[in-house]
Amino acid sequence: MTPEQQARQNIDALLTASGWVVQDYKQFNPTASRGIALREAPLKSGRCDYLLLVDRKAVGVAEAIGEVVGSGGVRQPQSRPPSNQPTRITAEVERRLSVVQELEAVMSANLKRARSLRQSILHKAFSGDLA
Repeated sequence: MTPEQQARQNIDALLTASGWVVQDYKQFNPTASRGIALREAPLKSGRCDYLLLVDRKAVGVAEAIGEVVGSGGVRQPQSRPPSNQPTRITAEVERRLSVVQELEAVMSANLKRARSLRQSILHKAFSGDLA
């Protein structure tokens, strides 16, 4: 198994443990979950290792970085500039999910009010109180 394949296996496990549904691009099922990580998704700039989607909207891209074994058998990441991209992606996903949750709560409250208003109007209509 190549270092990149090992990295992908680890990334799949981490994404799954974090609640993402990991899918191959060619077998994309948008109804599988609110959070989907698509492997090998094509972009204008080329293929990315993972395209992260929340409610079918792209929120980030993740790349698999293999590891090389250094002296003494210690794993060292391949040279790549440090990035806080995963942290930013997680923060953005959490922010968007909290907005969605707030909207769901508002919609639920509004639906309750609408049902109550409807019942009140029907009650008044059938009791002859509407003019």
